[in-house]
Amino acid sequence: MQIKTVGIVGYGAFGALAHTLLGRFAPEVKVRVYAPEKKADGQTFFSLAEVAKCDAVILAVPIHAFEEVLKKVLPLTRKDTVIIDVATVKVHTAALLKKMAKGRPYISTHPVWGPESYEKRGGDVAGFRIVMVDGTLDAGEYTRLIDFLKKCGFDVVEMSAEEHDKHVAETLFLTHFIAQIVLRTGIKRTTMDTVSFGWLMNAVETAQHDQELFKDVYRYNPYCQDAIKRFGFGETEVRDFLDMSTPIHGNSASIRVGVAGAKGSFSEEAARAYAKKTGLRHAEAGSGPAKAGSKTFSLDYLISVEDVLAKLEKGGIDLGVFPIENSTGGVVTEAVQGMARHNFKIKKMFDIDIKQNLIVRKGVTRDAVRTITSHEQALKQCKGYLKRVWKKAKIKEYEDTAKAAEDLASGKLPATTAVIASKAAADIYGLKVLEAGIQDLKENSTTFIAATW
Repeated sequence: MQIKTVGIVGYGAFGALAHTLLGRFAPEVKVRVYAPEKKADGQTFFSLAEVAKCDAVILAVPIHAFEEVLKKVLPLTRKDTVIIDVATVKVHTAALLKKMAKGRPYISTHPVWGPESYEKRGGDVAGFRIVMVDGTLDAGEYTRLIDFLKKCGFDVVEMSAEEHDKHVAETLFLTHFIAQIVLRTGIKRTTMDTVSFGWLMNAVETAQHDQELFKDVYRYNPYCQDAIKRFGFGETEVRDFLDMSTPIHGNSASIRVGVAGAKGSFSEEAARAYAKKTGLRHAEAGSGPAKAGSKTFSLDYLISVEDVLAKLEKGGIDLGVFPIENSTGGVVTEAVQGMARHNFKIKKMFDIDIKQNLIVRKGVTRDAVRTITSHEQALKQCKGYLKRVWKKAKIKEYEDTAKAAEDLASGKLPATTAVIASKAAADIYGLKVLEAGIQDLKENSTTFIAATW
């Protein structure tokens, strides 16, 4: 099919640029534009019905409006009208086209550039990439389209919608994410800018005009949240690198670490894992000789997240370690509540693997167990196991897994009680592991926060 007329629905920044490019590279093609804010003049701007009858229609609309516009346009088009999707996300729009434009010719693509880039390059499009992800054009039409784009100077890249969105999350979105942060700091160009700083400010200036697109990409690209999470982990890693030889609090050679749990808790395990990674040495007998310049740490068992954050805020500890979310049990409610009440800084977020165990006093048999108790999160992580294996047992929440083990060993809890806790807790308090690895999911990790004041 020879394209003699092209309709453009939407006349924002990219719609206007598409109009310019068609006039430059395909002057023989008649272009009709529909923009709700523009009055039809029969020369440039037309009604939606007139635009939809073109040989090809470019949907140059915001991502959040794509579905609604597609619903309006499709009934007005001819059966052979080619629908062209140029949105910045592709999983979302490609899925809509497959569902709504079934049996129609369409192409799902993303020009990886915009008006700002075009203007800064003085209209030079050499090397500008156009990504092709999906479509229903026949082989001949598709080949002619690719040849035309390459002849104009564009680079054409082919990939799946999923691959595209992953790349966008890690490139365009992350660039805009960083630029938005810089924009909000008030940092501006100076008379002594480096070349790399100039590149950063170019991104900042572009992001300043693309805030709606930025929000839309975050909302409709399923990989953006993961990119932000990884960025956050990377940022804390850099802070750790910079702070490695700097005291967390004052000039003390020993760092006081408060954990949300008793001795043998998973918070203690997390604190020790963090200390090992950051080069801290426990200030206890048998921990080995200290390296020159190395720092030691001591542990303060504070049971609750509230206690950790309150003591951190008052300066009673230098670092607080507590759980925020489990892959099975979800958000730790007490952590969210405590975080809302106190001021602190997140130094690092990190995960550790959690293995839950059913623990009893030595000599107690399975038949003797009447009650099972533990922290709310541990009970959630073992919910399926408890329903399946311990249908008749009474299930009770406790303030902390390791504290439950300690109280069972001391006699504060009846001998007919079993607790869910770590193997370390069983070893510390002289208890017996009745059954190991009872969490519902094999892959069971908890995200911890290392917080400073």
